Amino acid sequence: MKAVVFFIFSIVILTPSCKKNNCTSFCLGKTKPTGQFIIKEILGDTAFISDTIFRDNAVKFQAVDIYESINWKLGSDPRDWNAQEFSLSFINAIGNIPITLTGKRSPDNTCFPNDSGVYSTTKPFTLVEQIEKPTLTISPLVGIYKGYFTNNPFDTFTTRLSYFDSTKYDVGVTGSKNFYWLSNMPNGYTSSLGWSYQELNNGQPVEMGYKCFRFGSSTDIIQGKGWLSNDTLYISYGNDFVGRKKFIGKKN
Repeated sequence: MKAVVFFIFSIVILTPSCKKNNCTSFCLGKTKPTGQFIIKEILGDTAFISDTIFRDNAVKFQAVDIYESINWKLGSDPRDWNAQEFSLSFINAIGNIPITLTGKRSPDNTCFPNDSGVYSTTKPFTLVEQIEKPTLTISPLVGIYKGYFTNNPFDTFTTRLSYFDSTKYDVGVTGSKNFYWLSNMPNGYTSSLGWSYQELNNGQPVEMGYKCFRFGSSTDIIQGKGWLSNDTLYISYGNDFVGRKKFIGKKN
């Protein structure tokens, strides 16, 4: 009987104590939702974070925090989206589109006295054209990069991401008269396809994002995914069968 009385008494004195000290230990590590979200450009099985995206690539929207209910508004589109993350294509759109996320969940007034339970953020992203003229925007990835694979940093070499645009190119060979091309990846690479144009023999076509790309296929030894951060190119090269390694190169 005494033990029961002591247990009840402990609860009575501990609860006000937590309140008096603002429940410091209880709230430690907790964060209030921000309404923030991430926008990604999708290439194949990979999504790259970006605020500018080629309009013919799909876009993924992803909330940073978890909510009990969520609503997305995309520009002037009358539709609503109510998932933590979703993907969408904007084939006929170009320019800036404001995105608003509003998330709701039970407010935590114990740790955050002014918590309303509603969290909203608006930010834009930009859709640009990669093929059709005269609205074409060339990727900032175009250039020459000097770098190395991280498993052998003393073996430096250059790789090039080029944009070709000429009426001389046979669409039956290159797929388009204007296209992107990755050369000398890895060092000394020569295509076995025997391209009709000399400038293409040391490279291969790439699937482009605005600041990202992929090349080869999942069954190729020579394949990978690249992305640009400031003036640095990163390439995850290889596959699960032969192993993967990372290239890091600075733009010349």
